[in-house]
Amino acid sequence: MKKKFTIIAISLASVLTVLIGYHFYSLRTRNVIESLIAQKRMINILVAGSNVYNNNHHRFCSILSINPDNNHVGFTFLPPSLKLDIDGGGHEFQKLQDIDISDFSELSNAIEKEIKLSVPFYIELYAVDVARLVDLFGGVDIFLLNQLHNNENHKFGLHYYDGKKIVEYINISDNNSIFQKYDRIQDIILSLYYNREHYNKYINSDFISEAGKSIKTNIMPQEFLSILKLISGDSVIMTTILPGEFDDNHFYSVDNISYKIYEKEFLSRLFRQKSGLASIKVKILNGTNVPGMARRMRNLLIREGLTVVEFGNSPYPKLHHSVLINQRGNISNVKKVAKISGIKKIYHVIDNTQLHDVLIIIGKDFEK
Repeated sequence: MKKKFTIIAISLASVLTVLIGYHFYSLRTRNVIESLIAQKRMINILVAGSNVYNNNHHRFCSILSINPDNNHVGFTFLPPSLKLDIDGGGHEFQKLQDIDISDFSELSNAIEKEIKLSVPFYIELYAVDVARLVDLFGGVDIFLLNQLHNNENHKFGLHYYDGKKIVEYINISDNNSIFQKYDRIQDIILSLYYNREHYNKYINSDFISEAGKSIKTNIMPQEFLSILKLISGDSVIMTTILPGEFDDNHFYSVDNISYKIYEKEFLSRLFRQKSGLASIKVKILNGTNVPGMARRMRNLLIREGLTVVEFGNSPYPKLHHSVLINQRGNISNVKKVAKISGIKKIYHVIDNTQLHDVLIIIGKDFEK
């Protein structure tokens, strides 16, 4: 009897060992992302972040959306006061920043109900993670206009920022405005993407393993690698802040009109490229001592079908080389302006308070 019991125990242990081994093997080889890519289905990831740990609550939240059918990539930044229906029945509402992300299924369902995007994946980042990631891939070049006008340590022009400075750059804002911070994050994302050829060498398993050591997520390392390869390719990248307005209870609400704007101006572009030049609005500043340069550029752009909303002299220091500044998060638009104007230097300083899409600052090279 004892021998029989021993055999049964050994058999059960063997089966259990096989099942555990198969479970971990499945985790190591699982790649839901590749399945979604093969099916050409949208991939949505909630990226949540904070400066310091706050019981799994986050003020920085965005949805990374990838359409593998056309390689269009979009970032939707969510206000922390976004009103979400927690119970699904319209009886209990909470602000996004007050929801514990550890119960991700509840949060995911609430987001899907609000903006009609299924978000099955998430990534949690803290300031120390961001600084470490930036240092791992060698820093970021950021162009400054006046977005840090209250800080004397940050002068006009192109600057190299390491991880610590990138975190500082994000957090410097007027009145601690989350919307200005989101603009700064967009600057970083677009700068990284635009210069992706420099960073592509980091897209490998070793980098993913090192980068993911302290990051909480439900995405496997091999899936991360698939995502990065997809994003770093020849894709169209767009960024936006979810449109809406604050109500009397200080909730940020997305009404039908706001959602239609979001759907028309952002979601539809994830599925098809918006064409035409007439919608691109340009502001031109003369950054030289030669009068008439802004008018000369204005005439060139108007002949090509662009809309010039303003032109005049630059309040910034004089430039040797003309620059294009992407101010609305659409790289495709700024590339079209670059092709028409002949300006090769493109930078990203997002400012959603501006009416124009692209800012041109003319340098001495345009005098020739």
